[in-house]
Amino acid sequence: MITGDAGPDLSGVSLHLCKPAYLFHQFQGATNDCGPTSLAIAANTLAGVPEWEGALVAQDMDRIGLAWRAFPFLAPSRIPGWATFPWGMVHHLRKRGVQGRWGLFGTLGRLQRNLLDDRITIVVVGEPLRWKQRKYHGWAHIKLTYGYAAGRGFLFVDPAVRSSGKPDGLERHGLSWHREEDFLRQWGNMLRTYVEVG
Repeated sequence: MITGDAGPDLSGVSLHLCKPAYLFHQFQGATNDCGPTSLAIAANTLAGVPEWEGALVAQDMDRIGLAWRAFPFLAPSRIPGWATFPWGMVHHLRKRGVQGRWGLFGTLGRLQRNLLDDRITIVVVGEPLRWKQRKYHGWAHIKLTYGYAAGRGFLFVDPAVRSSGKPDGLERHGLSWHREEDFLRQWGNMLRTYVEVG
């Protein structure tokens, strides 16, 4: 968490969260914990205090547990150490008393409205069917939507970005841009999956 900081220069970002999610950025390191780390960033942003740690959220989500509706059912939140499921993220939020919902086939309009409404939204992007020279190179990544600028794309609080010491760079705050065209294609590859927090 960055303290005593004026924050990033968002003058060119037409839409962005009012909540300073970048203050709660955490780096996932050399793990596949982008989902749990994004969840921790989102929950901490909502609460305004750094209570959740991505690594501990990942450990908790790695445990297979039962969920209850009308009857109990097995509800894996993630494949341990690897893939995080959106319903698992929502289940983990609700276990800790935080509202959340997930969905498929999100829209650009929904993401923009959520930014206007200051609603925290996590997205899943990737290229799950990618092959190179007959070898599988598929991937997916989860990150928190922070801003949008027409012609530039989306700005994310990204757990894969290591905060740097550059005093004027967005990466100092764990922020990264994703070109709109590339983002929409990679989000579409993952059925435009999103998780809304709060």
